[in-house]
Amino acid sequence: MARRRAPRRPGGTLRDGERRQLAYASRRAAAGERPAPAAATHRVLCDGGSRGNPGPAAVAAVLLAPAGGEIEARAEPIGRATAAEAEYRAILLGLELAAAHGIAVVELCSDSRLAIEAIERGATGPAADVRAAAAAFAGVAWRWHPRAQNEAADALVRALLW
Repeated sequence: MARRRAPRRPGGTLRDGERRQLAYASRRAAAGERPAPAAATHRVLCDGGSRGNPGPAAVAAVLLAPAGGEIEARAEPIGRATAAEAEYRAILLGLELAAAHGIAVVELCSDSRLAIEAIERGATGPAADVRAAAAAFAGVAWRWHPRAQNEAADALVRALLW
């Protein structure tokens, strides 16, 4: 005979997927990770690249309003650099762009998993420079996202390099 399941408490989750999401969120919170920013947060898309490694390099940042509209885009060549150095400098450019518009809380997005992970774990070198620049903000959420979601910044870099 099959055992009957106890009735769910009011307000409890309804599906296994919801329980897994709650468990994942609580593990992240226990590990000290910040929750995702509220929907009313400005976003900055950053990208850096070089033609050759090292080689001629460029960086770009695109500041987006909470609703998704572009506020400002900036791109600049940075001379000869590695791809990794260009990524860190693009993130610094993004923070500079947000600060210039007086934004206190920002979600910074990059397609460089290496840079985002180094910044999150507090690595030394360029990641420490980025964390120092981010200290001027009330809050910064670091997000890696796929290159396809970074097209606005990526196109600016490509325009300067090719």
